[in-house]
Amino acid sequence: MAALGVGGWIGALINNWMMVRRETAARAVQFRKQQLEQFYGPLVAIHKEIRARSELRVKLQNAIDSRHVQDMLLAGPGKTEEASDAHLPSIVKNVQDENETFRNVLMPRYREMINVFRDKMWLAERETREFFNSLIEFVDVWDKILDDKLPRSVAPAIGHTEENLKPFYRHLEEVHDRLRSEIS
Repeated sequence: MAALGVGGWIGALINNWMMVRRETAARAVQFRKQQLEQFYGPLVAIHKEIRARSELRVKLQNAIDSRHVQDMLLAGPGKTEEASDAHLPSIVKNVQDENETFRNVLMPRYREMINVFRDKMWLAERETREFFNSLIEFVDVWDKILDDKLPRSVAPAIGHTEENLKPFYRHLEEVHDRLRSEIS
């Protein structure tokens, strides 16, 4: 009879231990889902949008430049200036449009990244938090340049380029993909 009581007690202990393990695992999965939904997913999506718009800008600029050069070559000697002048209005408009896009679309997306980072910092992994300063510096320098509080020539002098954010972008993708595989 005592053996049955001890066996029941051991069974209850094992059952309780297994239940605690399941609950712990479920909480870990729930936390990873929150990380993906509220932090890493939004940051990766914002970066993908910025990259897509930047790649489109380069594609359009290359097409405009290529057409410009082609028309100048086809114009022949003595007519290259006239052929070039025909393209200048569209080149200027494109540059102005891209400047507006950078100021009114891309920069707000970068600021949105900072907001996500600040508001959801508790979901960021330790290694991710180390990139916050680089993101803030990138945005703040551009904000100062766009507000004419800092000359554009300062950017290259301090090594200010989006290249500085590439390790951050790679890190976001890696953590995002790892978290997805962990919860699936």
